[in-house]
Amino acid sequence: MRRGAAGFTLVVTGTLACLARPASAQGIFADMQKILEFGSSSVSTTNTFGSGEVLKTDTSNLLPALTLNLNALVYPSLRLNTGGVFELNRTSVSVNGLKTVSTLTNNRPFFLLQSTSPVLAPGVGYFRREALSRTAGQSNVKLVNDERSAYLRWAPAGGPQSDFQFLKTHTFDGERAFQDVSKDFGSLASRYINRGLSLNYRGSYLSTDDRIARLQTHQVSHAIHGDYSRSFLKKRLLWNAAYTVNRLGLRTAAQGESGEVSLPVTPFEGLSGVSDTPITAKLSPNGALIDFNLRAGAGMNLGLPATPADAQSRNIGLHMLTPTEVNRFRIWVDRELPQGIANAFSWEIYSSPDNVIWKREATVSVAPFGTFESYFEIDFPVITAQYVKVVTRALSPAVPDSARFRDILVTEMQAFFRRPAGEAGSTMNRNSDLLHTDVRLRLLDTPSVHYEGFFLSNGTNGFGPRIDTLSNGLSANHTFGRIFSANARLAREQGTQTRGHRVATLSSATLTVDPFPTLRSSFLYSGQDEEIAGLPSTRKGWFVQNAAQPYRGVDVLFGFGRASTTRETGEISHDRLTNVSATIVPRQRLSLTLSYDETRTERSGTFVGAPRSLLRRSYASVAFDPIPALHLVVGGEAITATGQTTRTTLDISASWTPFPDGTLQFVFASNEAIRSLEFGTERSTLGAVRWNVSRQSYIDVSYQRARTEFVNLKTESRILNARVRLFL
Repeated sequence: MRRGAAGFTLVVTGTLACLARPASAQGIFADMQKILEFGSSSVSTTNTFGSGEVLKTDTSNLLPALTLNLNALVYPSLRLNTGGVFELNRTSVSVNGLKTVSTLTNNRPFFLLQSTSPVLAPGVGYFRREALSRTAGQSNVKLVNDERSAYLRWAPAGGPQSDFQFLKTHTFDGERAFQDVSKDFGSLASRYINRGLSLNYRGSYLSTDDRIARLQTHQVSHAIHGDYSRSFLKKRLLWNAAYTVNRLGLRTAAQGESGEVSLPVTPFEGLSGVSDTPITAKLSPNGALIDFNLRAGAGMNLGLPATPADAQSRNIGLHMLTPTEVNRFRIWVDRELPQGIANAFSWEIYSSPDNVIWKREATVSVAPFGTFESYFEIDFPVITAQYVKVVTRALSPAVPDSARFRDILVTEMQAFFRRPAGEAGSTMNRNSDLLHTDVRLRLLDTPSVHYEGFFLSNGTNGFGPRIDTLSNGLSANHTFGRIFSANARLAREQGTQTRGHRVATLSSATLTVDPFPTLRSSFLYSGQDEEIAGLPSTRKGWFVQNAAQPYRGVDVLFGFGRASTTRETGEISHDRLTNVSATIVPRQRLSLTLSYDETRTERSGTFVGAPRSLLRRSYASVAFDPIPALHLVVGGEAITATGQTTRTTLDISASWTPFPDGTLQFVFASNEAIRSLEFGTERSTLGAVRWNVSRQSYIDVSYQRARTEFVNLKTESRILNARVRLFL
């Protein structure tokens, strides 16, 4: 089957089609999608080192590809999805006149046969990924991934819906010299919902046999989650409760000295944000990062940035609830990446106890990208923290062939604790549970006053003490006529943390004034007085935010405030915050966007670093459509930080669609990023034309010139790309 995978897939397709009803057999093949693609690229790069040495590299690629996909009903309740992708990449590389020619062949045939029954739906599949690399004067390298699968969905009316899958994979090189790994993976996911009750079970089994490292592992996990919601007293009292139990069992058998075992770490929530100040960037919850969906995007794009503001660093993190040991991340994306694009990303690892102040732990210049699976695997020294994150910049326009990768969507983030197989022990069991319940009781209707309480308890055997938090609070909100409205909250929290007993008082208040329909002002206050194991810390701050529309087409936001923080270490910091932004539309086809924010920090007490710091960020852009078919954008950004050279970015882009149907489009873009040389300066100019031959077929041609400069390296590149996609 390994040698004849493509033929086997076609035979299965033809056989099933012949078994189908004669009247529909021809129609089945008529529905087969056939996509023919041809790509060509030429890259000329000159590297000039600080020593004066010059290295010139000329690279040309030819990339023909054929995609076949048949998705049709072969019987009334039986669906067949089969086909494959067959690619050839011929690369010619000349380094200072020394030429090397190599070819990479990728074949990915597959078939999937599944029942469409809404109650009981079995299915089987076969997937093969084969990559063969040939280089003149070197041995051929062949990598293969075989996967056989079985599926079963059971969804009886009124009962739980369950999904079972079993995957048997074998990944190896042609000679079984450096890779020979077999995996058996089975999972069962079942969910039941009845009124306010929701029950979920997820179990998995993973058996791995690494014949090169002579390491076998068997991993079994179970997770049960239940939540219940109900209202009482005519909906004056709302109660929610959730309980989760996780169990992980691992058994290893190491016959050699090599190999390692990766233990998955279960996060409490995913986090994400976009910021060029990762040390002080507070991340927002992002559940899509930990939902086990490896295909759907989670709102973070690593691809080519569309605007200067979009070029800020991507912060992707996890909240572990309790300090946890971690030394590996996997960042999954929605597409396969060539090595040149994957290697363009560098990664910084940060940790934090509170998602407020972050500490940089490590830097990973290049992370390996999966051969057959689309993820970055980022390894770093062990850190123990409650909050962890990786920070990387969006794809630079100066990277050769970057124009084809405007969208690289992050789909999942996974954390692991890896250790050598010999240290992992022959068996290990880890149990954890999480209980969370909250109640909300409406005490008064006018003003609206509520009692709010919650209790949280979490524990893991052998991984630190159990933590718990009990909170009791009051919240109130009221509208005083047409102009004034206010809300406030006061809560008392107490419990046990990993560092000791914790007591905290939390307070917040907001007063909003709407004197005119075009003016709105809000005063915000928040405070927290906390003591853990006898060590006090406080955070207090106020902020005034205003929104105004002085004229039609002019919208302005401006605010200012102060914040003070006293940490357990004795450090006291005072921050002064200012922000101004405006959107101005003086005429229908012209718009201006302006923004400015500033943070001044003064520190005293016991601290490390400068006593004063300043961070300013300014951004401006103009968008103009002189005619309906022509769109022009000019944008610029400047970031100033204490002790650093001002970083500026200038973007100019233009797109012209001469025909009303949009079949022909011309694009011009220029990007310039000026920073201190240790961060690198970048200049890039791009011209492109795209002709949409039909709804799914197109011809795309682009030419790009890029220049980057660091302290000891200057790089100039010229890139010509052409791509033709025909939907047959």
